[in-house]
Amino acid sequence: MIPKLLTITKSKDLIVSILFAISAIVVLPFAAWALLSPYGSVFFLCVTMMYLFYFLAALVMLPILLVRLCWIKSRSRALLWLLVIAVYIPCYLLGSVWEQRVWTARWEAFSLRSQPLIAAINVYERQHGAPPESLAVLVPDYLTAVPDTGIRACSEFQYFTGEVARQQYSGNPWALQVLPPVFGVGFDLVLYFPKQNYPKVGYGGWLEPVGDWAYVHE
Repeated sequence: MIPKLLTITKSKDLIVSILFAISAIVVLPFAAWALLSPYGSVFFLCVTMMYLFYFLAALVMLPILLVRLCWIKSRSRALLWLLVIAVYIPCYLLGSVWEQRVWTARWEAFSLRSQPLIAAINVYERQHGAPPESLAVLVPDYLTAVPDTGIRACSEFQYFTGEVARQQYSGNPWALQVLPPVFGVGFDLVLYFPKQNYPKVGYGGWLEPVGDWAYVHE
């Protein structure tokens, strides 16, 4: 059946489609790594969404192609696309699993990188009886400079203290927040509470622990 199929359609097109399907295994985890790297950009998020779009399209087309097998005229082309889809769906699912593992590892690495900043805030709080009013107050006695996140796509820490922190962040005297890159309009957050009293649900989503931080999935 496959040799006959290749005589009906261009073998080059088939090879390109199969290679694209297989590429999901590599591209998805790489895009997650690159997005959360010091040199990454939201471009890699667009790449991930492109693969998701094709995955959803494959699911929609699958029953349609199965129906088209009933007609002789459309059977050959339907078989071709079913072959591509049969390769793409498992490759996408496997790539998504590895993408999630890379995603978790990158945020856990971020959690470790943030430890000097958190330690500086804690030392300041012990010595002064209250957390600093801003991160800039930590420079130069506690830090040489206010650090960034190490993730180019979301490089800045947001810092909250005083009554705002206590009311909005589960009674914590201070809190740190990062706005992670998301596709389109989204409200994901990455939060740090010194009390580590993260709720399971809140802030517009559910919270997943990543090191000492919590990622809020909208």
